Amino acid sequence: MESSFFKKCAKHIKKKKLRDTLIDLVDIPSPTSGEKPLAEYLVNRMKSSGTRTTLQEVSLDRPNAIGTISGDGTGPNLMFTGHMDTSYDGNEDYLVGKGFKPKGVYENGWIWGLGANNMKGGLASALVAFEAIQKEKIPLKGDLIFAGVVGEIEKAAIEEFRGEEMAGYGTGSRHLVLHGVTADYAILAEPTGLRISNANLGVIWAKISTFGTVSHSAMAHRPGIKNAIRSIHKVQAAIEKWIPKFVKSREFMGEKPSVNISSIRGGWPWRLSRNPVEASLYLDIRILPGQKIEDIRREIRKVLSKLSKKTGEDEASLDFYVTDPATYVAPEEEIVQNLNSSHNEITKSLPDFIARRPGADATHFNHYGIPCICYGPGFRVHPEVEKKGQYMHDAGEHIHEDDLEIASRVFLNLALKICT
Repeated sequence: MESSFFKKCAKHIKKKKLRDTLIDLVDIPSPTSGEKPLAEYLVNRMKSSGTRTTLQEVSLDRPNAIGTISGDGTGPNLMFTGHMDTSYDGNEDYLVGKGFKPKGVYENGWIWGLGANNMKGGLASALVAFEAIQKEKIPLKGDLIFAGVVGEIEKAAIEEFRGEEMAGYGTGSRHLVLHGVTADYAILAEPTGLRISNANLGVIWAKISTFGTVSHSAMAHRPGIKNAIRSIHKVQAAIEKWIPKFVKSREFMGEKPSVNISSIRGGWPWRLSRNPVEASLYLDIRILPGQKIEDIRREIRKVLSKLSKKTGEDEASLDFYVTDPATYVAPEEEIVQNLNSSHNEITKSLPDFIARRPGADATHFNHYGIPCICYGPGFRVHPEVEKKGQYMHDAGEHIHEDDLEIASRVFLNLALKICT
């Protein structure tokens, strides 16, 4: 890296600018399916500094926001990317507090608000670094790309829950790389606590269903009448026995797989006079790099088959409706090495390496042949929140301005290291 380039650009990276940028982003509501206003803000802001921009339509009124600072075509291209959609809409009645609302609040170095942590903080840090390079007209060899994408939040259409509001799990990133916006390397600015996440657990969402007899409830005591809810409870008991064995089966970078029983449905609460003819159990299964989705399917089928033979009932049906593979980028990869040294140069310390458990779009870039790792501000919990024994998810989103500044300087350093 040319230190003179860094010095020129670094003067644009200030805490006030970063927090003002983040508050701007938080103040623009961007739930899944409603990302367009934020995409327009990002494009207009990049355009104002002379960047070539485009709104890439993913679906009607859902564009990715893309800006490109062109190099001379002789060097590697780098992409900073992150999702614009937030974990919630901001108007849910079960979410109370400033960290759950699309209104940025600054208090004693902390910025609170929906999306501040996941992941508008990362977008703000990358955007300010990106703009600094454009403003200083740094001569690049490779292209530097900024891409804000739609539809990353872990949502998926199933049953009556359909439409654009459920179009998450990489909708925007898959469209991005499938439609011409690619790079040699990508940094996904997810909240990692300024640690390098070169591995990400994958996820399977599974639906297991049992089926009962059509009957009036008053007649359900008769022989041969099968109650789907009672059957699904047997399935749940069998799955509960299987989970500890599955969790203990493997380990990767200190992480183990996991299974959570996340939902259960059955019967008609509006017509209790009818015997339940269907009941379903829904599982969130987190898998490690090296674990194959079809192997997990066979493993669950084995549990269900064994239960069927034991009870004499039909085997419960099994469907997967999310299959997001785990991903891993070796530490020897150039992008990992460069990020490691960039972090070290800025913080005077080496970063930790982690495998992230929540879903992330890195898997889509990696499966399209673009080495992508997660690194960004966020994840650090406010001391008062920590004192109460709470976590980010139940206390509301917040992020410290110091982390924004460090991340932005690391992003700047990395971009100059790769693209010059």
